[in-house]
Amino acid sequence: MLRFSNDPTVADRQMRAVIFYLTTFGYIDGDFDASERDFVKSYIEKLVKGRVASAMPNAEEAIAKELTDRFTTHFHEVFENIDGHVRELFTESVAGEEDPEAFVHAKLKLRCFELFQAFDSESQELLVEAMDELIAADGEVHPAEAKFRSELLALFDSDLDVELIEDAPPPRTTIHDAVELHQGSKDHPFFQPFEHHYSLEQGRIHKQIEADRKLLDDVMSTWDTLRETGDGKLSGARSVEEFTGTPFLDGHVHVHPLEQGKAYELTVLGDLHGCYSCLKGAVLQSDFFAKVADYKNDPSGKAKPILVLLGDYIDRGLFSLNGVLRTVLQIYTRAPEHVFILRGNHEYYLEYKGQVYGGVKPAEAINTLKPHLPIDVFRHYIKLFDAMPTSLLFGRALFVHGGIPRDSLIKERYQDLSFLNDPDARFQMMWSDPSSAEVIPAALQDQSARFPFGRLQALAFLHKLGCHTIVRGHEKENDGFNRVYDDRDLTLLTIFSAGGKDNGDLPEGSSYRSVTPKALTMRFQGDSLDISPWNIDYATYNDPEYNGFFRSAPELEHRK
Repeated sequence: MLRFSNDPTVADRQMRAVIFYLTTFGYIDGDFDASERDFVKSYIEKLVKGRVASAMPNAEEAIAKELTDRFTTHFHEVFENIDGHVRELFTESVAGEEDPEAFVHAKLKLRCFELFQAFDSESQELLVEAMDELIAADGEVHPAEAKFRSELLALFDSDLDVELIEDAPPPRTTIHDAVELHQGSKDHPFFQPFEHHYSLEQGRIHKQIEADRKLLDDVMSTWDTLRETGDGKLSGARSVEEFTGTPFLDGHVHVHPLEQGKAYELTVLGDLHGCYSCLKGAVLQSDFFAKVADYKNDPSGKAKPILVLLGDYIDRGLFSLNGVLRTVLQIYTRAPEHVFILRGNHEYYLEYKGQVYGGVKPAEAINTLKPHLPIDVFRHYIKLFDAMPTSLLFGRALFVHGGIPRDSLIKERYQDLSFLNDPDARFQMMWSDPSSAEVIPAALQDQSARFPFGRLQALAFLHKLGCHTIVRGHEKENDGFNRVYDDRDLTLLTIFSAGGKDNGDLPEGSSYRSVTPKALTMRFQGDSLDISPWNIDYATYNDPEYNGFFRSAPELEHRK
C-alpha cells in the first residue's frame, strides 16, 4: 500500500493526485464503466484505511472506523468532482481535424505532469510507485495504459530549461476582487436596429444578409486603411517600449503606445459565444457610449475609453452571427479608434471541395445557417476572419485570445516583434492555455492543437516583447475570472464573458450555464495598472423589453 507524508497538507495533495491518476487511467484504457468506478472507490477506501492506521496505530476500533468512513466519503466526493471535470473535457472545443479523445488524453497527461511537478523528489517517487500500482491493480496492464505511463515518465525526465532575459521594472499592478457594476441606463438606441432574427422568407433573409455583408466590407476596409500606414513597423523592433505616438495596425497586430501623462480605461470582454445579453449588458454597464462621446467632445483630463474584445463571438450560444458578431462590428464602425476586435479560435472557417466548414468543433453558428444561404456568404466570413487582428500590444500588456506560441516555433523563428504576424504563431496564440507548471516539455506541447505552456515560458515570451501582462480568454472559467499567474514579474489573467445559470441566450444543458460571466476594467496611468473584474448583468437583457431578440420567436430553428 502507498505511503503518505506525515504532513497533513502534503498527504492531502498526494491523495488528490492519486485519485486523479486513478481517474485518468480509467479513461485511458477505454470506457470508464461502472465496475471500474466501483474499483476506484474501493481503492480509495483502502488508501484511507491505510492512512488512518499509519497515523493512529493505537486508536480504538470505533474511532478508526469513524475517521475512515468520514474521510472515505470526503475523497469519494473528490473523485466524483474529478470525474465530472474529466467528462466535461469531452465537450471542449477542438480544431476541426483533431480527435476529441486525443485532446482529452493530452489534457489528462498535462494534469498528471502538473501534479508531479508540484511535489518534492521523494513524493515524486511515491507518485510513480502509485501509478505502477494503479495500472496493475486490475490484474493486467492495458497497452494504452503502458503507452501512457511510458509517455508520462519521459515527460517527467524532460529538460525544462528556459532562457530568461533582463526585463524592465514591473508595473505597480493592483487587482481587485469582483464587484457589481450597475448601469445608468437599461437600454440604448444604438442596439435596437440590429436586434432581429434571420428570416425564413427568402427575400427578407437575403436583405438581412446583404446588410451584414456590407458591414463586413466596411470593417475590413477600415483595417486595410490602418494597415497602409502601419505595415512593417514591427520589423526590427525589439520591445514595445520603442513605440511612441499614435496607435497603429501592422498586419494582424494592433499597437497602442501609452502617452506620457495620459490615462486609459479599458473594458475587456472575453469569450461571448453567442451570448448577446452578456455583450449588451457589459457595454451598458461600462457606460462605454457615453464615455466615448464625452471624450470625443473634450479629451483633456479624461481617461481614453477603450473596448477590447478577445474573440470567440460565435458558437455555443444562440445569437452568434446575427447577435454578438454583428453588434461588435457595428460598435467598431462607430468608434474604430476606441475598439479593438481580436480573433478567437472559433472565428475560423475553411473551404474544402466547394463546401465551407467551421474549423472548430462544435460549429453551431455556420451549421444553423448553411441550409438557407449560398456559399458566398460564408466565403465572405472567411475573408473577415482572415483579416481580423489576433493580438493587441497596449502599453506593456499583451491582449490575445489564447496565449503564447510553442517553444519550438519561438526558438526557430523569433527575430523581433514582427514574429507576432507569423501565420503559425498567430494560429497557436489562438489555441494555447496556461498551466500551473513552471515549464511544459516540448513533447507535451506537441500533443494537440490546444497545447499548454508554463509560467516561466510565459515570462520568457513576455520578456522578448517587453511586456509584463497577458490578458486572454479561451478557457471556460466558472468564476468568469482567474488570476492564473500573479507575481512581481508576471501577470496572466483569464476573463470569460459568456454564461449565466439562467441565461436564455444559451441552450438548455449548456456547460456554460455554470459560468458567472465577467468583464474587466483596466485603468492605465503612468506605471500603474489597476484591474477590476465585475459581474455582467445578462438577466436584464433576457427581458423582451430590453432585447429585441426576445420579443419574437426566432424564425430559424435554434438548437434546443
